[in-house]
Amino acid sequence: MGITTRICLFTFFLNFYSYCEAQIVYSNSAVIHVNNGAIVHCNGGMKLDNSTILTNNGDLTVTKNSTLPEIGNFHFLSNSQISGNGAYRIEQDWINDATFTGGNSTVFLYGNTQQFISSNNGTTTNFNHLTLSGNGTGLNRRKTLQDVDATTSASGILNLNDRELNTNTNSFIVQNSTTNAITHNNTFGNEGFVSSLTPGFLHRNTNTTSSYLFPVGSSDGTLRYRPVTIRPDNNSLNEYAVRFNNYTANSDSYFLTQKENEIEEANSLFYHSVEQFNGTSNGTVRIHYLPSSDGSWSGLANWSNTQNLWQNTGETNSDAITNYSFVEKAAWSINSKYHPYLLINVGDELIIPNVFTPNGDGVNDVYFVSSKGLTEFNITIVNRWGNVVFESNDAQSGWDGSSNGIKCNDGTYFYILNAKSQSKEYKKHGHITLNGQ
Repeated sequence: MGITTRICLFTFFLNFYSYCEAQIVYSNSAVIHVNNGAIVHCNGGMKLDNSTILTNNGDLTVTKNSTLPEIGNFHFLSNSQISGNGAYRIEQDWINDATFTGGNSTVFLYGNTQQFISSNNGTTTNFNHLTLSGNGTGLNRRKTLQDVDATTSASGILNLNDRELNTNTNSFIVQNSTTNAITHNNTFGNEGFVSSLTPGFLHRNTNTTSSYLFPVGSSDGTLRYRPVTIRPDNNSLNEYAVRFNNYTANSDSYFLTQKENEIEEANSLFYHSVEQFNGTSNGTVRIHYLPSSDGSWSGLANWSNTQNLWQNTGETNSDAITNYSFVEKAAWSINSKYHPYLLINVGDELIIPNVFTPNGDGVNDVYFVSSKGLTEFNITIVNRWGNVVFESNDAQSGWDGSSNGIKCNDGTYFYILNAKSQSKEYKKHGHITLNGQ
């Protein structure tokens, strides 16, 4: 039979192993010390009330193997103070209505049913390290913020493993500005991720020019893991926030039909929100997608809140990493842009001139193929004897009329151009007249 153990107005020093079978430990104004090396196992729940002081430098486990109320919960309230550098292993809910000082501690939320990080009075928990684990599936994979924000410390690590940290409409803030401050299982199809609903976000602090991963996704509807990376342009302190919206942008009145004419196609499955809360550094924004289910995309659009339409961000890079592809926009002023971002394809265009005049007058001095919406590009230019004078895989690169630093003679040259867009493949050849007089 389950019972409740009450601890009132005493000081306890726990140095070894303590086990409470099928019990709720209820502390009323007690002072409890769990010393280094000590193990405390409560097989029911813990409720620390009326200015209880708990200093945990050992290993404190709260399981839910009973039928009592609040089974598996770790609940502290009424001016209680929880501190220390030990481990907290909680099988059900973390309920913070008082003061938690994380120190060098680690909180493990390891239950196989949905767990909640909550508060009845709006107290934000500032974890040091937070580690998520368990075997639950579906909703029981989630560790959920319930009407409250939460953080990890400036030296702490958020370890998602293969779980879903569901912030709901709240935000989780990773204050540690090192790139490895978030770790997760990246096995394809079993990734750990953070999900949010408007206006919630996953926040990260940055202070390097390295890439910072935002492992965002959602299990609402179709399960999707669609991460974002941000690479700041300088080492100043910045705070970025990312949310994955697992539904069409139309649902939030960012209508896909309201777009620049050059945007030929817009992703109707999902969109992302990216904001900069602190700092002014520009950065490279990379958004990942899964071609096998999401389609293929070559560009990125940002919603203009002044013009009420989707605008092409301009030239972007695209590539693939294992199962995922990505589109990225470099040197992007995130801080001055409104948050919605969308995968797009732009209408392709190819304009191939047949004459140029590299005479240094600043007009038509470079032979340049104008293009838009291309995913692959290669041009080779040869002279009348078939010798290559210019070759490039960069659609933004042009020929200045020289070969190996030596100015080419006036006359006729020949090009071979191979290119692809999302919808077309180009194989072109023809002649070019060089007139440098």
